[in-house]
Amino acid sequence: MQRQKLRGYGLAVLCSASALLLTHSLRNPIFPTPLFFAAISITTWYGGGLPGALVVAFGTLALDYYFVPPIGSLTLHKPDLLYLLDFVLPASLTCWFVKKRRIAETSLIQARDELQSKVQERQAELARVSRAMTIGEMGVSVAHEVNQPLMAVVLNGDACLRWLDADPPNLDEVRKTVGRMIDEGTRAGEIVRRIRALSAKSDSQKAPVDLNRLITDVASLLDREIADSQVELRTELAKALPPVTGDPVQLQQVIFNLSMNAIEAMRAAGNGTRQLCIRTRRSDARTAVVAVEDSGPGIPAGDPEQLFTAFYTTKKEGLGIGLSISRTIVEAHGGRLSAANSGRGAIFQIELPLSA
Repeated sequence: MQRQKLRGYGLAVLCSASALLLTHSLRNPIFPTPLFFAAISITTWYGGGLPGALVVAFGTLALDYYFVPPIGSLTLHKPDLLYLLDFVLPASLTCWFVKKRRIAETSLIQARDELQSKVQERQAELARVSRAMTIGEMGVSVAHEVNQPLMAVVLNGDACLRWLDADPPNLDEVRKTVGRMIDEGTRAGEIVRRIRALSAKSDSQKAPVDLNRLITDVASLLDREIADSQVELRTELAKALPPVTGDPVQLQQVIFNLSMNAIEAMRAAGNGTRQLCIRTRRSDARTAVVAVEDSGPGIPAGDPEQLFTAFYTTKKEGLGIGLSISRTIVEAHGGRLSAANSGRGAIFQIELPLSA
């Protein structure tokens, strides 16, 4: 603090002397005061109010001694005394204004720094909360996605026991059932690995994907659910549909989730016609569309976008994570997932870019 004051007074002396020497070096200056005003402004801004007032006093004495006749005298009884007053008053106001401006700017800088510090603290806090939510969402995601293949493993295991208890045991069916159990277990492992890769933003295994064949595979996975729920499944697949580039396991899981949601919605609606239609078509030269339409109660009134919010659900026992994961997967493939009400129920559309 002491050094800062000394620097301020040193600056006052330097600026005052410089202004006097430069002004005095000019022959017959018409306006000898501008350099002194500059010295006052510089000293007050960088040195403070008292050093600035010192420059005002020094400038007044210098003008009186060197430029107001009779030159070489500091007497106050001079004909041009009003000239000194014309300098002292504006010089004092300049010193006061520059000091206030400096204080205001310093306060603004401090407020900005404090605001930046608070923003950084808040961002760090939000990052911690986001990480915690991501961990929780990932756990729920794994539970939700792996539930279907695990149920399939249990059902196939139950069927396997029935074939073994038959007299005589049907070993061919046992082998087929065990093969399906292995496939479902492998699919569960793939789902976990893909979700981990998606959460870590790792590159998924992209390859050309035939959407029509993917839907045929999904239809076979839905056989038991369709039979138990008495749902009529219809597929309308576009001919010569070009492939899209993506991860087949992730895209299959999205279509499977949308189909299961449709079946559950129709089952919850009670009696009535239960029809599930999965279509593919080419939207334009660069986009393919997969549409999953049901004959259920449709989407509740409100904003359809809220369906894709994590942990939002319209089911009594739903987790509210399936559609959120599905949209994340589709967007990671450069596509778009949307929902709307059709003439007879709900329709979910997946738009994916075609392979180059």
